[in-house]
Amino acid sequence: MIPFRPLFRILLCLVAFGPGLLAQPLQGVIKDAKSGERLPNAIIVIKGTGYGTKSNVEGFFEFPSIPDTPFAVQARFVGYVPEEIRVDPRSIPPSLTIALTPQDIPLGEVTVVAEKTSLLQAQEEPSLTTVSPRMSYTLPSIGQPDIFRSLQLLPGVVATNDRESGLYIRGGTPDQNLVLLDGMTVYQVDHFFGFFSAFNPDAIKDVQLYKGGYPAVYGGRLSSVVDLTGKSGDPDGYHVNAGLNLLSGNALVELPVFQKGSFLVAARRSFADIITSGAYTSLYNFLTNSSGASSPQPVFGGGGRFGGVSTQQTPVATFYDIDAKLTYNFTPADIVSASFYAGRDDLNKSQQASTNAVQNTGFQFTTPATTDETQQDNIGASLKWFHQWGPALFSNLLVSATRYSSAYNYMMSRATPAGGAQSQGSTDENNDTYDRTVRLDNQWILSNEHEIDLGGQVSGSKADYALNSSTAFNEAISRVLTIDQHATQSAVYLQDKWRPLSPFEITAGVRGTAYSLTGQFFAEPRFSTRFEVTSGFSLKGAVGLYHQFVNEIVNEDLTQGVRNFWILSDKTLIPGSADHYILGTTLENDEYLLDIEGYYKRLDHLVEFSQRLLRTPTDLYTFYDGSGRTRGVEVLLQKKHGALQGWLSYTLGKAEVTFPGMNGGATFPADQDQTHELKLVGTLDLGANWNVAATFVYATGRPYTSPVSQYAITLLDSSQSVYTHISGMNAYRLPSYQRLDLTVSKRFGDERSSNWIVGLSAFNMYNHTNIDYYQYDLSTTPIHITQVTELGFTPTVFVQVEFK
Repeated sequence: MIPFRPLFRILLCLVAFGPGLLAQPLQGVIKDAKSGERLPNAIIVIKGTGYGTKSNVEGFFEFPSIPDTPFAVQARFVGYVPEEIRVDPRSIPPSLTIALTPQDIPLGEVTVVAEKTSLLQAQEEPSLTTVSPRMSYTLPSIGQPDIFRSLQLLPGVVATNDRESGLYIRGGTPDQNLVLLDGMTVYQVDHFFGFFSAFNPDAIKDVQLYKGGYPAVYGGRLSSVVDLTGKSGDPDGYHVNAGLNLLSGNALVELPVFQKGSFLVAARRSFADIITSGAYTSLYNFLTNSSGASSPQPVFGGGGRFGGVSTQQTPVATFYDIDAKLTYNFTPADIVSASFYAGRDDLNKSQQASTNAVQNTGFQFTTPATTDETQQDNIGASLKWFHQWGPALFSNLLVSATRYSSAYNYMMSRATPAGGAQSQGSTDENNDTYDRTVRLDNQWILSNEHEIDLGGQVSGSKADYALNSSTAFNEAISRVLTIDQHATQSAVYLQDKWRPLSPFEITAGVRGTAYSLTGQFFAEPRFSTRFEVTSGFSLKGAVGLYHQFVNEIVNEDLTQGVRNFWILSDKTLIPGSADHYILGTTLENDEYLLDIEGYYKRLDHLVEFSQRLLRTPTDLYTFYDGSGRTRGVEVLLQKKHGALQGWLSYTLGKAEVTFPGMNGGATFPADQDQTHELKLVGTLDLGANWNVAATFVYATGRPYTSPVSQYAITLLDSSQSVYTHISGMNAYRLPSYQRLDLTVSKRFGDERSSNWIVGLSAFNMYNHTNIDYYQYDLSTTPIHITQVTELGFTPTVFVQVEFK
C-alpha cells in the first residue's frame, strides 16, 4: 500500500509537469507602443493553461515551459488596452515584444471600448492594487492630476484631509508607509497644504500599493508600501509636455541618447506670488463670499464646554519639485539608469495683530501677531544596474541616497503700551534625516510553478533634531530636546512563489534585519495564498510580521496645532512591530469586480511625544511607549469597461491605541480613527474626446483633544493663576466630512504631432465647510479658538500640451 504523502506528491508532480508542456522557454518584454517605455508589473498569461506571471522592474518576463501546440499569450497593464499574440511552439522568437497601447490615445475608427482597462486594478495578491498614473489625468484635481489623491479614493485609504497627501492606510499613519521612488526612500510626500502629492505623474509610469501583508522583498515599515517606478523616456524620439493652471505650472522633456538610451526631466512650480496677492485670492474670496479670514463669531463648545471666539485663516504656501532620469542600454542584457529627485515647500501661516469686535456684543479683543513659518526639503538620487544572467535569472543592483530636512519657526507677540512688541512664546525646530542604501535583488524563475526572490540591503541612517522654545513667562530660549543618531540596517530576504496546482498559489518568505542601535536581529516571516475556486471567483489571505526603525513623531501643541519630526529607534524608543492578518475574496467578470477584504493589525512599541503630559514637574518633554490595534472591512465594487467607468469604495474601520502613561492608561481612539468612509468615483466618455469625471467622499469625523474649561484661583498673595482643564485623549469628534469634486476636459489636436487637453475642475463643488482642526490661544480670556477649515469651493482651469 502506498503511503498517502508520497502519493500526494506524485499527483502534484503529474499536475505540474505532466504532458502538454514543452521544456522550452518563452521570454519577452512588455513595452508602451507610444513611447517605447518598458512596463513593469504587467500581467502576462498563457490562455487556457492557468499559468501567468508578471514582468519585472524592467518589463522582462519568462515562461520556462510552454504548451506543445499553438497558444495565445495575453498581456494586461492598468490604463492600457490588453494585447493578445498567437505563438507557435515550432517557431519561438528569441524574445517576444508585446506593445500595449495607452487607453487614452484616440484610435480612429477602431472600437476598443470593451477592451479598455480602467484607472485601477485590484491584483490577485492580497491587498495589492495597481493605479495608472496616466489615467489619473481623468480624475478631478486642484489643477493637475495627483497620484496620491487617486490612491486616497481606494478603500482603506483616508481621503478626508485636504491639507495632507500623506496616506492613512488601514488605521496606520503616513510614517508607517514605505514610499519608494526608483528605489529611493521618500519622507515628505505632499506639497502646498497637501493639495498636491510630491510626485509628478508626468514622471511616473507605475504605482504599486500594498495596503498590508506585503512580501519579504520590502521591509522597514509597519503599515504599507507605495512603490513608484519613474519613466525612462522615449529612446526613439523627443517629447515636450507643458501645463498651466491657477495654482502651478509643469513641464516635461524626453530626449533619446545615442540611440540606446533616453533622458527625461520633469518639473513643477507653484505661483505663490500670484496666488497670495492677485488672481487666486480674488477668485477664492469671490467664490466663497469671504475675505480670507471670517469675522469673529461667538463659539460655545467649540469642542469644549466654555465660551470662546472663533476666526478662520487661510495659509500661504509655495513649492517646487524636479525629476530627472537617464537610462542607457549598454547591451540587451544590461540596463543602467540614474534617477534624481528634489522638492521644496515653504508654508507661511503668519498673522498680523488685529483688534476685533464680537458681533451683537460690546466685547472687543486683540488677536496677537504670530510668525508661523515652515520649510521642508527632499532630495534623493539612485543608480541602478539591471542584468539578465540568462533566460530565467535577473538581478538589480541599486545604490541610493536621500535627505529630508525641515525647519519650523513660531513666535507670538503682543503690542506693549510703549508701542513695541513683547514675545508671548516661541518655538524653533530643525530636523534632518539621511538614508544611504545599497540593495541587491535577484529573481530566479525555476519553472512555471516556482519563482524565487533572493536579496539583501545595507542602509546607513542618520537623524538630527533640535527643539528650542520660550514662554510668555520666561523669554529666555531653552533647549528642550536635542537628538543626534546614527544607525545601520543589514537585511536579507528569501521568498518562493509556488503554484502546486494551477488554481492554488502560495507565497512564503522570510526577511531578517540586524539593527545596530539595539544590537538585535529581527526575523520577519511572511505568508500569503490565493485559491481560485472557479473562474473569476477566488479566496485570498496573508499573514506577516513587520518592524520599523525610523519614526515620525507627532509633536502635539494645542495652541499651535501639530508639528512632526523624524528620529530613529534605539534602546529607549524600541523598534515598532506589527502583525498583519488579512482574509478576502474577489469576484470578477468582464464588466465588474467585487473585492472584499477584512484586516486586523496588532502593533507594539508605538511612540507618542508630549510637552504637556509630563511625568515630573521638571520634565520638558516625554516619550511614551504604547500599543495599538486596527481592524476593519473594505469593499470595492468596480465597473471596469464601457463609456462609464468607476467604482464604489466603502471602509468600516477602527484604530485604537494604549499608552500606560497617558489618558490614565485607558485605551483611546487614534488620531486617524475613522469609523465610516464612503467614496464614489465615476468617469464618463462623452465622445469627440470629451470626458467628465466626478468623485464624492463622505466620512464620519476624526477624534481630537480639547480644553473643556478654564478657571482662575486666587493665591495667598492675592494674585490669580489661570488653569485650563483638558479633556480625555481624543474624547471629541469633528463634524462629519463630505466633498464633491467635478472635472470636464477635452482633447484637441493630432496625436501623431501635438495635442492639447483643456479642462475645468471644481474642488468641493457645493462648498461644504469641513473642519480640519481647532487652534487655541490659552493666553486670552475667554480662550480664543481658531477654527481651521479644509479647502472650500475652488475651481481650476488647466491646460496641458504635448509636442513631438
